[in-house]
Amino acid sequence: MLSADLVFRAKVVYLILSKDTEEALKLLSSHYGVVEPKLKVGIPKRYSKNPACYVSKNRTIHVSRREILYHPSIILHEFYHHLRRVTNAQGGIEKYANNFAKNYLEAYRKTTSET
Repeated sequence: MLSADLVFRAKVVYLILSKDTEEALKLLSSHYGVVEPKLKVGIPKRYSKNPACYVSKNRTIHVSRREILYHPSIILHEFYHHLRRVTNAQGGIEKYANNFAKNYLEAYRKTTSET
């Protein structure tokens, strides 16, 4: 039997893959008790080499191209940075942001392989 947490994480990934990233961010924000980040296509110049970035000043996840809005590992990675900033935790180390995203992707894989 699948745990509620596993199902939640899988649902978030499913929503992003289904092009409902805003709904996924609403669920994540509610789950972690934080304000929802904004999403914006277009990236600040100083981050132009990255596919996405999180700008804490305006609580916005910026993506370089629209297709990245539907890329779960990138969206979840940037949400982790948002989560760390709004909870006043020290900076979000890239390794931890990657592990956060990986955890959600593994939950999705588990639920899709068990059905």
